[in-house]
Amino acid sequence: MEEQEFQEVWRWVLTVGDSILNIYRSDFEIRDKGGNDPVTEADLYASEFLFEKISKQFPNHGFLSEEKADTNRRLDKEWVWILDPIDGTREFVKKNDQFALSLGLVRNGEPIWGIIFNPATGEFFSKGKHSFFAKLQAPYATDENFRTLIVESSSVLHPLQDVRDGKKKPILLVSVSEMKEGLFSDPFWSEDFDLRAMGSIAYKLGLLSAGFIDIIVSLKPKNEWDICGGISLLDEENFIYFPLKDKPYQFNQKTTLSFGLVAGKKSAVNYLESKIDFHQLSLKVKERW
Repeated sequence: MEEQEFQEVWRWVLTVGDSILNIYRSDFEIRDKGGNDPVTEADLYASEFLFEKISKQFPNHGFLSEEKADTNRRLDKEWVWILDPIDGTREFVKKNDQFALSLGLVRNGEPIWGIIFNPATGEFFSKGKHSFFAKLQAPYATDENFRTLIVESSSVLHPLQDVRDGKKKPILLVSVSEMKEGLFSDPFWSEDFDLRAMGSIAYKLGLLSAGFIDIIVSLKPKNEWDICGGISLLDEENFIYFPLKDKPYQFNQKTTLSFGLVAGKKSAVNYLESKIDFHQLSLKVKERW
């Protein structure tokens, strides 16, 4: 993979971001896939658009999308693209801006590159020489926005100060549904952390990669397409991430589910471990949504 090829993928995502935003602002149709799992025309359009672009440009690569029938053909591929065209469809349906497109690229199961893009806010997280963040203005598929990505991709983020500096509590993001279900009702969560509920896990991971938050904890299952793009942006020098009830992440598996998630700045994850034993935390993990 060459730098120019990654930049071409940015252009595709900017283009599809415009379509997602246009649909988001319209009275779009919603279909239930079953189990209160909605899908919209934006999910389907974005999935097909990126599948066609990637298949043409990288014919030897595999492809996995939440909104496309899966096959075993991807399992023996060295390179595999893993897509959630809209992570946080429920938020999208509610006209809540806590959703994002998530695209990850894995090589032999290891996440090496990705994009998290929230068309409702213009927040774009990806990798150049390092992970970077850019705030873009709609319409997105413009030369000006592309130049912004080129410039920002050459910069180095410095947002990873120790979360225990001063008296501020680490910012912990959790799922809205998990909060409503009482999975974070133990007093220490709100006493020791700045606890906030938010939609899309992909969007959370993007915010973490740019240092806007300190740590994420989820106690429910995650599919590869939910987390691959975001995890690819977390370098091992500054971050720790792992499932709570599984082996370390290895993507492009036949079974795409993992169980529980901790991802955060190293200091924040160490701080969490000082408050609760991770084995005890793993016992709280649910195996269903």
